[in-house]
Amino acid sequence: MKKYIILLILFSFQISHASWLTSYEDAQKMALTTNRFIIIDFWATWCGPCLEMDKNVWNDDQLEETLQGFVKLKIDIDANRELASKYGVNGIPNILIIDANGKVVHNVLGYQNVQNLKSEIEKLNLSTEFLSTDLMNYYKAKNFGTTIKIAQKYYDYSLLVDPNVKKKIVNTSRAYLNDYKITLDKKDKDFAKQKQKLDLYKLYDMAYNFEFNKLNKKISEFKIDEIDPINEYSYWFLKYLAVKGTSKTTTEIEENLRNKDLGSVINKADQLYSFYKK
Repeated sequence: MKKYIILLILFSFQISHASWLTSYEDAQKMALTTNRFIIIDFWATWCGPCLEMDKNVWNDDQLEETLQGFVKLKIDIDANRELASKYGVNGIPNILIIDANGKVVHNVLGYQNVQNLKSEIEKLNLSTEFLSTDLMNYYKAKNFGTTIKIAQKYYDYSLLVDPNVKKKIVNTSRAYLNDYKITLDKKDKDFAKQKQKLDLYKLYDMAYNFEFNKLNKKISEFKIDEIDPINEYSYWFLKYLAVKGTSKTTTEIEENLRNKDLGSVINKADQLYSFYKK
């Protein structure tokens, strides 16, 4: 009888997990090709709350409608200890929403009922088509160029999403930049200019969160004669926004930018500023 019950439980797992992927790599590829975020359910066969969620939450029809917007991935932490460790999973149920390159956008820890879980994840039921090219390029080759481009794309994407999730999207940009920063090698010939670029990009959080007073203070700490030519666009983009956002006249800086053939900075910054004025 006991053996029959165990088999029945395992059979019910197979049914409830049937529409979920169990391969992290397969989920990445599907996310890239279908322009979706990945939702990961970290679980284990011995986890009571996990089993309860399988029975009463994950199979709910209304929740399933929301889940269709995600690539669904089940990870048994006992069978995938390395992946669980990578994401710092110490307690379960642990639900993560990640992008196709594995960057965490949101996480939910502990047992959730249908209403709570739906509320947590439906705001991130978003198409990643806007990011698709740069997500794919980063997936194929993780280097400085692809890192900067996907980080910039996430910053721009943050202007298009619901304000309630904007911070999470901005934080995803930061995750890409931070991951690259720890790989910088002082012996590399491009170390100085790459570090300067990343230091400038730290301030993009302030720019895209419209914290112009803070931005004005921080960008003033950079000396223009020390800015590498490759980083001039980023510097002047931030400087122009800081001036414009603190209600100062931009006439002088606009003339300076046009003389430097950096008129595109004005257009880009004005586009961002227009979202602030909405």
